[in-house]
Amino acid sequence: MIQLSLESSEGCYDELFFRNGSPAPAGDLLGAGVSLPLRNHGWWNMGELWSYPYYTLGLMLEGGSGFYRDESGYECQLSYGDGLLTTPNFPHLCGPGKNEQWSNIYVAFAGEVFDVYLRAGILHPEKAAFKLPNPGLCIEELQRLVTQPRPTDSLAVARHTHTFLGYLLGILSESTPLAGSNQTSDWFDQACALLTRDLHHKINLQNVADELGMSYHTFRLYFTRRGGISPRSYRDTQRLNAACDLLINNPQKNYQQIAFILGYYNGDHFSRQFKQQMGMSPKAYQEKYLGK
Repeated sequence: MIQLSLESSEGCYDELFFRNGSPAPAGDLLGAGVSLPLRNHGWWNMGELWSYPYYTLGLMLEGGSGFYRDESGYECQLSYGDGLLTTPNFPHLCGPGKNEQWSNIYVAFAGEVFDVYLRAGILHPEKAAFKLPNPGLCIEELQRLVTQPRPTDSLAVARHTHTFLGYLLGILSESTPLAGSNQTSDWFDQACALLTRDLHHKINLQNVADELGMSYHTFRLYFTRRGGISPRSYRDTQRLNAACDLLINNPQKNYQQIAFILGYYNGDHFSRQFKQQMGMSPKAYQEKYLGK
């Protein structure tokens, strides 16, 4: 028998509509509920992917937001009006980011009637996230389906399951897939350009995220995964590279001038930061590479 594990995300708790202890193997709903929002003040588990032996459908409610990613490398941001369909034994992770609220209505289900559509590619593990055609109506209809009295005989179970299947196929046929970060080829190059376009002035990373159309925590997460370092560390590294270039190719500039160009407080601050990161002073660096 499939064991249902409806786990709450950190910062949320679940209000169960029902939990089905003896599902029909041909196809049945296993459980349903609403994740009620509490603000997540820390980083939720961003690392380990999980898989379950059943399907889940979740629809984001008003005020809810978070992220989804899976083992295929697909990841996206979720908010009101988005849906998420996960398939059995496909590792994924979803939940609230820092200072986000995860709020959705969800249902878990399993059985051969759904597996038929999985094998046919209609229910696809790598097409999990989508934009609902009419969020309010879709949410209302799902709530009606999962809060009506549970069927008590096999025929009623089958009819209820097929009603839900019809609902599921209906919203999938009318929905629009959500583009993930891995489907946008140039955002990383654009981010790098934004981070280094002005090394003289202090940068506001929230403004960079806004220009990319992302929340700050999503931008930082995606950039770090793609580049291997945080956006701020990338900027600091590029500023150091620029300092090295100026020291070698513009030796006529003094440390005060270089400090001004690159946004350091003064020449002494630049020298201390350079030595801390390069292991030698700017003067020693010039002597090494210019043979002074």
